[in-house]
Amino acid sequence: MIGEPLLRVRGLAVAFGRGGDRANAVDGVSFSLHAGQTLAVVGESGSGKSVTALSLLRLLPEPPARIVAGQAWLAGQDGAPAEDLLAMTPRQMRAIRGRRIAMIFQEPMSSLNPVYAIGDQIVEAVRLHQRVGRAEARAAAAAALADVGIDDPAGRLDAYPHQFSGGMRQRVMIAMALACRPAVLLADEPTTALDVTVQAQILDLIGSLQRSRGLGVVLITHALGLVARCAHVACVMYAGRVVEYAPVSELLAAPLHPYTRGLMSCTPALHAAASRLVTVRDVVEDRSSFERIAGTPGWTAWWPEHPPPPDARAAPGPGGSSVLHEVTPGRWVALWHTAELEAMHSREPDVPLTPATVASAR
Repeated sequence: MIGEPLLRVRGLAVAFGRGGDRANAVDGVSFSLHAGQTLAVVGESGSGKSVTALSLLRLLPEPPARIVAGQAWLAGQDGAPAEDLLAMTPRQMRAIRGRRIAMIFQEPMSSLNPVYAIGDQIVEAVRLHQRVGRAEARAAAAAALADVGIDDPAGRLDAYPHQFSGGMRQRVMIAMALACRPAVLLADEPTTALDVTVQAQILDLIGSLQRSRGLGVVLITHALGLVARCAHVACVMYAGRVVEYAPVSELLAAPLHPYTRGLMSCTPALHAAASRLVTVRDVVEDRSSFERIAGTPGWTAWWPEHPPPPDARAAPGPGGSSVLHEVTPGRWVALWHTAELEAMHSREPDVPLTPATVASAR
């Protein structure tokens, strides 16, 4: 039996600035994450990936950031009801961060405090969420370092960040994030600035810990290679909105939204000679690519720089005149909202963890 999602995000909208008309940096984002599942949030820089993750942990300064709409339901423990992260008080969120949902930030070189030993930084996280003494917290910190493959973990607790390589610092960040055994891990480009060998080690480490603990992982990335290697489900974002949502194997085999096709076209082939690489704009400026979505009655894909179809209308909630619609079973695409779509029912995006989706992540 497939359980309820660990995390259900519905209609998340985040704006920056004070008053007046402004576009949302995140505009109607919805997704679901199950235990043991990796959801890849993929897109160009500026598409809203990191803002989405930071909003879930309520780490954006308010003001200038403001959560305009949405819910983010985190499953409760031991049969307790799910709780909306976006409706919590600051005190309630402090009890959730690190204990139930944790985050690995970009740039391991700058994420650790250089004037504190790494053991002190991990111990602080442990003691914040667990009623233990310092000795027990240091033992938990050493165990966390051992879990991420750092030799002599008890001895390295008193080392400082500058005494670790980039890959080891990233392992320390993972140890800190997982020290309190959270249910959900938000990994914001966890392999940034690391060489490819270390990248593979870090990804294998996260995958191993995920399988042993049943972690739900949200992997934020712009690299389709990482998506193909690690993720079960892909959530493609552009301009703050989800434009396609599907199992990774299906999305890579037959992308439906022109923007997804544009992203995939930007990846150079090893044995194909070309004088110029394809860009996303080369694909999306072709108006004909937006006339029909494969396998549908002819609905038009949403794109902010193209005029809407004549029968487009305002969609309810965030997103303006676009709607994320299930065009084929298990495949959601951002479409211009029309009278035809308004009359149809579309499930919220949710791809459960099944043998098929597990097999899609190699």
